[in-house]
Amino acid sequence: MSKEIPFQRAWQFLVGTPARRFASISILLAIVASIAPTRDLFSEWRHFQRQYRQMIAQRPDAARLQRRFQSGVQQIWIPEQHVVDRCTTCHVALQENSLADSRTQPFRPHPPMPHALTEFGCVVCHHGQGAATTVQEAHYSTKAWEQPILPGRYLESSCGQCHMEELEGTPQLNFGRRLLARYGCAHCHAITQPDGTLIKPVDEPPSLQHVAEKTSREWIYGWLKNPQAYAVSSTMPNFRFNDQEAADIANFLVSQSTPSENSHAAASANLPLPSEATAAADGTGLYGALFCASCHATQNSRGTLMGGDLGPELTRVGSKVNPDWLRRWLRTPQGYDPKTRMPRYRYSEKEVALLTAYLLGKKDDDFLASVRLAPPDEASMARGKKLVSDYGCTACHLINGVNPPDGFAPDLSRIGSKPLFQVGFLRGMPETLPDYISGKIHDPRAFGPALKMPSFLLTDIQVEALTTALLAQTDRAVTMPPELVRSSPHAKYHPGGDAGRLMEELRCQSCHAINGNGGDMAPDLTFEGSAVQRAWLLEFMKNPDTLRLALIRRMPKFNLSAAEIASLTDYMMTAYQAPGFDSQALDLRALSAEAAARGKALFYTKYACQACHIADSKRDKGYVGPVLVDVGDRLNAIWIYKCLKDPNALLPGTAMPNPHLTEPEARDMTAFLVSLKARKKGAAN
Repeated sequence: MSKEIPFQRAWQFLVGTPARRFASISILLAIVASIAPTRDLFSEWRHFQRQYRQMIAQRPDAARLQRRFQSGVQQIWIPEQHVVDRCTTCHVALQENSLADSRTQPFRPHPPMPHALTEFGCVVCHHGQGAATTVQEAHYSTKAWEQPILPGRYLESSCGQCHMEELEGTPQLNFGRRLLARYGCAHCHAITQPDGTLIKPVDEPPSLQHVAEKTSREWIYGWLKNPQAYAVSSTMPNFRFNDQEAADIANFLVSQSTPSENSHAAASANLPLPSEATAAADGTGLYGALFCASCHATQNSRGTLMGGDLGPELTRVGSKVNPDWLRRWLRTPQGYDPKTRMPRYRYSEKEVALLTAYLLGKKDDDFLASVRLAPPDEASMARGKKLVSDYGCTACHLINGVNPPDGFAPDLSRIGSKPLFQVGFLRGMPETLPDYISGKIHDPRAFGPALKMPSFLLTDIQVEALTTALLAQTDRAVTMPPELVRSSPHAKYHPGGDAGRLMEELRCQSCHAINGNGGDMAPDLTFEGSAVQRAWLLEFMKNPDTLRLALIRRMPKFNLSAAEIASLTDYMMTAYQAPGFDSQALDLRALSAEAAARGKALFYTKYACQACHIADSKRDKGYVGPVLVDVGDRLNAIWIYKCLKDPNALLPGTAMPNPHLTEPEARDMTAFLVSLKARKKGAAN
């Protein structure tokens, strides 16, 4: 009872009358209302801003930095990108270049970049929760926010949200996108880019409609069990088929095979194959003379892969192919595979026989030494057909009786924004999206033995590059304003007329780019007609010679007729002209002997061009750029002049730097280069 009396007295004092109740409630509300601003005084962002002011107070430019400092919550709002960004509330020195020596975050300036902070903010590139004002909420995943700060090693992926073209500053993103196309990821997965185009595969897997002509059941079995045991450079993944599955698929593929157009070619013209000794001795020279290594790689005795990657590896090709098939293929590749990138070389029958024998000698008896297959039966072939269908083999290969799958694999167009609640992480794996994507690429079957995605033999660098490319596929990329999306040209180009048909037969665009389409192994031909002289091009087509001594790859001889060479030359000289190319911009009368002498001094002394080029074969040692010994016979004077003035304008992406020549220097240098002509036979020494 004694305890209740003080309580009653206190209660009566506080709420005994209406006036007292009003006063008490007012005081309580004032206390509650003061909690929020009082708490704000001790918030993280105020702490960082106080630290910043203390730091700059010790610097010689303190007054300037203090004037530029803005206290309070800072916000960048970009409604068209749905961006609310308060990162600069803590990162107060992002635009203070004088603090480049600072090693303390968040007081370091941003490295140089092509965009202003007010255009894009921070979260477009770095992710995180832009509206947050605490480190935990802004940088990490929380119950209300799944996207943490993007790890620095994947930062290039953010550039891919806008840029479809390759950028000089994003080598990892560029590499990853090339891998997506080269390893055939887009055969199974739809990957729509921000500009609405799909990533197109470039690996071109072979048709299997006539596979029994080419190889055996045993080889198919060995290949399915481990593709890299046959060819270490193969991009074919390993599906981890067991022995029975591999045998069933091999049986089905042989059973569905039909005769190709090449199979009807007469065999009566075949010359006898030379002996192994002759093939080894003479075939090596022919293989080198035909520059087969420009496209095809082989392993040397040390296991080092040597050669190009445009065509399949040939290290063990003799263990794979049927001799008659190989003869027919060398004569007419398109008769077996109309879409092959290999041209028809018009080899003589003697060359066909020698090259066939040489390639058949490149074999590995151990590859199929332990393969013993039971005779095929209907049940095995039926199981094989089902496996081919279940594993989506026709997403890559043409196979008789099996249609390409539709929607076989998940769409990856927005994989970079995949909600984490939809992700099944492995035990012990960091629960972040980059870790999930890289883990799935590295070992897909670890996420479930029933999954059909095969294993690719990829290095850690390749996995990181692929992860970077896939992280660029975000929701934000899809909704990016069209004016911010930078697309690559997608127009298809096919040369026309009789010369165009000949260029298609020779597969010129397997190596050369023309009007933005084609390969990058050989020079771009888009402006070839403006660059070269007709007489030189005629001679080059008869007997191609190298222009860069440092390159292993060479253009092969196609054994063209004089009429075909003339047709190709006339077409290129007419059709492949640089737009707006003013051939009258240079007065050829100014290219005098005196000008050439001045140009020679500029070439060798002021600009030291001999560091990369050879103009005098007896004294110069430059092997990086094209040989210039006979450039006066090869290139037009106006092309040389314009190229010297601005190399990248005519040769986009060229490694040649812009020397920033003055007009007189460009004319004098052109005069010198035009004077460099091949010495005619019989000329005085």
